[in-house]
Amino acid sequence: MPFSPGLIVVGMVLALAQVAAALPWGLALTWDALRAWYRQAPRQRLAALVGGLVAAVLAGGVLLGVAISVVRERESVEVMGRVYAVVFQLQLTADFFVLIFLGLTRAWPKGGAVARAAFRESYRQPMFWLFVGASVGWLALTPFLPYFTFGEDYIMVKEIGYDTIMLAAVAFGVIAASMSISEEIEGRTAVTLMSKPVSRRQFLLGKFFGILLACLVMVAVLGLFFDLVLLYKYWFDKLPPRRLPPDVAAWVDRLGGPLEARHFLRGTVIWVFHAGEILPGQVMSSSLVMVLVAVAVALATRLPMIVNLVTCLVIYFLANLMPVLVKTTQPAPGSTPGPVQKLIYFMAQLFDALLPGLDLFRVRPTLVDENALSIDEYLQHVGVVTVYGILFTTIVLLLGLVLFEDRDLA
Repeated sequence: MPFSPGLIVVGMVLALAQVAAALPWGLALTWDALRAWYRQAPRQRLAALVGGLVAAVLAGGVLLGVAISVVRERESVEVMGRVYAVVFQLQLTADFFVLIFLGLTRAWPKGGAVARAAFRESYRQPMFWLFVGASVGWLALTPFLPYFTFGEDYIMVKEIGYDTIMLAAVAFGVIAASMSISEEIEGRTAVTLMSKPVSRRQFLLGKFFGILLACLVMVAVLGLFFDLVLLYKYWFDKLPPRRLPPDVAAWVDRLGGPLEARHFLRGTVIWVFHAGEILPGQVMSSSLVMVLVAVAVALATRLPMIVNLVTCLVIYFLANLMPVLVKTTQPAPGSTPGPVQKLIYFMAQLFDALLPGLDLFRVRPTLVDENALSIDEYLQHVGVVTVYGILFTTIVLLLGLVLFEDRDLA
């Protein structure tokens, strides 16, 4: 088949999308140096900057178009489309956090500054990368473990992956919150910070948002790697090839243009659907992380680090245990429970009402199995759980502000 010039045009459009996605995080990383460079000769620098972006789009478009035309084979071109989508997803994730920090610092300057400092302190800790590295190693190992599930290994890898990402982010968030706030208070550096002036509310909420965003970065990074692991597991188990829904496939075919470009787009859209299947579970895991980080932040205002960690661990186990204890101690219909059973049942109900319902945030097999729930029911469940997490986090942070308000920092 002869080379199609239309592939160059398609490549330029794709390269333009990547360059546009790279602008927010690129400017965030180089803003100070770029501003100093631009002020030396504004007109010339602006022309050079625009020319560089145009050259990047042209060069990227030509290279991508030639690469697609050389490969040509449908499966290989679809793989190229998936690689393109992975890079694009990574850039959009970085843009998401850049825009969050931009909005936070604009709308809440003092608290945003505290949050940014807490975020930098968190991701620069070796502990952050230790948790990321250990989780990546474990996720890479999960496709090869024998599960003896009679054809449901893929679902088991999915559930284990969700739990791994959640536990890594929760453990890091709780430890970081306990260390950061307790050290600030016990080391008397919080007194200096309050004299800026930064109020106690700005200090505590800023620390919470900074540590939470570091945990969400961990969830995003591990989530992207988890997507790749599931894709490999799908291929490793020789499951049926992934296909687009008929209406989406028909839409891709109706676009026209070079056949190779449609194969590339088909691979990109397949990755979008694959990542979209994993995203709701990551949102639920992030909600659980948010709740437990809020608990650790609130307790850090009064408890030292070790006591805080032990308390958070006890809360985690009790919150997961109470729903089971309520079911097992509930009196059977028509029976007369004894006083011991009544007491245990009452206490289980009491703790179940006071503690966060962490069991709601777990992505159980009934949710990771696509045939168990419709997509509407799944998204509705995720939305309800997320709202519950936000409300519980708000209550815990309000309690933390009350505890911190009369804490003697001197």
